[in-house]
Amino acid sequence: MICKKCKQEIPDNSTYCLYCGKKQTVTSKTRHRKRAYGTGTIRKDSRYKNQYIALAPATPNGAGRQYIGCYPDMKTAQAALEDYIKNGRPELYNATFADIYKLWSEIHYKRIKDPTVWKAMYKRMEKLHSVKMADLRTVHFQQFVNEATSKSSATKLKSLALMLCRFAMENDVVDKNYAEFIKLPKFEKTEKIIFTNEQIKVLWQHSDDKRIQVILAMIYMGFRPGEMLALKAENIHFDEGYIIGGIKTEAGTNRIIPFPINIPDIAGFFREWLKECQNELFPIDEKQFRHYYFYQPLYELDMINGHRRDNSGNSWIFPDKYHLTPHSCRHTFASLSASAGMKPENLQKIIGHADYSTTADIYIHKNIEELIDEMSKLKK
Repeated sequence: MICKKCKQEIPDNSTYCLYCGKKQTVTSKTRHRKRAYGTGTIRKDSRYKNQYIALAPATPNGAGRQYIGCYPDMKTAQAALEDYIKNGRPELYNATFADIYKLWSEIHYKRIKDPTVWKAMYKRMEKLHSVKMADLRTVHFQQFVNEATSKSSATKLKSLALMLCRFAMENDVVDKNYAEFIKLPKFEKTEKIIFTNEQIKVLWQHSDDKRIQVILAMIYMGFRPGEMLALKAENIHFDEGYIIGGIKTEAGTNRIIPFPINIPDIAGFFREWLKECQNELFPIDEKQFRHYYFYQPLYELDMINGHRRDNSGNSWIFPDKYHLTPHSCRHTFASLSASAGMKPENLQKIIGHADYSTTADIYIHKNIEELIDEMSKLKK
C-alpha cells in the first residue's frame, strides 16, 4: 500500500507510515446494527452509570415496552434482552411493593438499631403492598404523604419510598425513582402541650399511685416513653445519683440522667419499683405503657378529654387536636429546667440532643406569666 502523505510504499494494513509517521487508517465509532422489529429496544442514557437500557418488545395489545434493566455496555444489554426473549421475564419483574420491602429490610435492618419507625411507615402504605413495584408512580406514594398528620411522618414516608425505589432500581426492577418527585405538604408549626404548674401539683397530690409516679419521673428526668420501657435494674446507680439510659439518637443513647437532688421522691419511686421486678421495670409494650401508665390515670384526674377506642383495646380517641401526650413529659422537663436556670450545654446533654437549638426550638416552652414578668423588666 502507498502512504497517504509521502507516497512511499509501505506494508499492507499498516496503521502508521514507516517513513513519515502519518496515520493511515481512519477509526470510526462502532455502529450497532439496528434490532429487528419486535425484538426489543436498547437505548443509551448517559445520565446513569449503567447507560444501556434494555426494553422488552412491545406487546400485541399495545401496552408498550416493559423495562428489563440497565447495563454498563451494549454487549451486556443485548445478552439480557436475548435472555428475556428466550426465557421470559426476569425473576423480580413481577415483584410487588411488599416483595421489594422484604428484600430491602433483610439487608437494611441489620445496619440500624431500631427499625420500628420504618415498619410503622410501611404499615401505613398497606394499600400498595400487593401492587407490582414496576407499576407504581409518584402519585401512588404522594397520597400517603398527603395524608400524614405531621411533617415528621410525611418526611419518613417519603424517605421509605425513596429507599425502596432506589433498591428496586439497583436490582433492575424499575428504571426511575419516582419517589424523588414526591412533594412534602406544608405543616403549621404547632406549640406542644406541656403540664401546667397546677397540673403538676395535682400529680404530686396523687403520687402514692405508681402510675402517677411514672409520669412524675418522666417530667423530672426527661425520659421518652420508649426510654422508660428500656430501663433495667443494671442501669440505675443510686449511690452515684444517676441513671444510664436513652435511645433513638447517637447523642441520646446511653447518656447520664441524674436524679433531681432536691426532689428525693423521684429516686424513691425507682427504689420501690425495683422491689417489684427482677430486672425489667416495665415488662410491657409501649402501647400498653401509654394506656396504663399515662392516658388512663390522666383521664381519671380529668386532665385529658378522651375515651378508649373499645372496652378491650388500649388505643384512645381524642376530640381535641392538642392534648397531653407521653412526650409532653419531656417537653415539660425541658421547660422546667430552662426556667430554673440550667446551663444550656448541660440541659442539652441530659435531654440527649446533639444541638442545643433542637432543645430550645422544640422543647422549651414559657408560661404566659413568665413572659409577662420578663416584659415587666423593661423601663421607660
